[in-house]
Amino acid sequence: MISRWKQKQMVTALWVVLGLAVAVAAMNTSISQVLAADADPASAESGPTTGSAADEKGIRATADAFVAAFNAGDAKAIGAMWATDAEYTDESGNVFHGRAEIEKEYADLFKEKHGLTIALTIESIRFLGPDIAAEKGIAKVKSAGGDAESAARYSVIHARRGGKWVMVVGRDAPYVSASNEDYLKDLEWLIGDWRMDAKDRNLRIRFEWMAQRNFIKNTYIATKDGKESLTGGQIIGWDPRKAKIVSWHFDAQGGFGHDVWTKDGTRWVIDATGIFRNGSDSTAVNVITPIDANAFTWMSIKRTLDGVSLPNTGPVKIVRIQAEK
Repeated sequence: MISRWKQKQMVTALWVVLGLAVAVAAMNTSISQVLAADADPASAESGPTTGSAADEKGIRATADAFVAAFNAGDAKAIGAMWATDAEYTDESGNVFHGRAEIEKEYADLFKEKHGLTIALTIESIRFLGPDIAAEKGIAKVKSAGGDAESAARYSVIHARRGGKWVMVVGRDAPYVSASNEDYLKDLEWLIGDWRMDAKDRNLRIRFEWMAQRNFIKNTYIATKDGKESLTGGQIIGWDPRKAKIVSWHFDAQGGFGHDVWTKDGTRWVIDATGIFRNGSDSTAVNVITPIDANAFTWMSIKRTLDGVSLPNTGPVKIVRIQAEK
């Protein structure tokens, strides 16, 4: 992913060694030659083996050390985890040969982008022999402010040399989530029933997963003086082109609109546009700020109706309705 960093100035580095996703069978001839130096002919004939608990622990320790070094911006420590004759191919097909070249790429990355952090999810560790193992997983990298994140699938070949596990071959590929749930995880705390009570009006809101957890559905009912005054709903999802959470809202009077969600620290800033049934245009910036797991505030600012500014509303406190025991 180094090429993307340099070409597009992205805020995350998906080229990292633990951003790899090509199966061992897809490795090219040069990769096979690197692995051949570490292979045990007898074990190769008998097929994949099961490594000891200590072997797997050693490989996982390498992943933990990689995360610590990456988050510290320590290119030298990362380079030391590679074999001297290692080979890495990034998502764009760029090949980096040897420890020194790989280390340099990390050093350049950390110099250009300060404060990046990475988190790894190891999906599998498969032993191909007593001294060779294949690891696959997902790497997620965040910018310094934590407001942008990218991910990659990875595979890396580890070899035991001199009694130590080192990385000898790596490839990466784009991460495509099995569902949008991964992208909506930061909103999962909203799932459940909520209420806002005032002197003469009340609001009830329900958030729930839908469509195999690819979307979150929000339905609401507002009452005034005991009578229903407004009902509507919202579907929250992920836009892969914008790489942002978006939503579509609808009300019982026939109005509808579209929203774009941006996380700002712990709060969510929602840029909303809408069209009323009579054709009037509306815009607003709605802000959701969590107080704790069971309460948040909502406010609406920069409101307009057909281009005319309207007063801000809120903030109002909305609390979770606790399930009856």
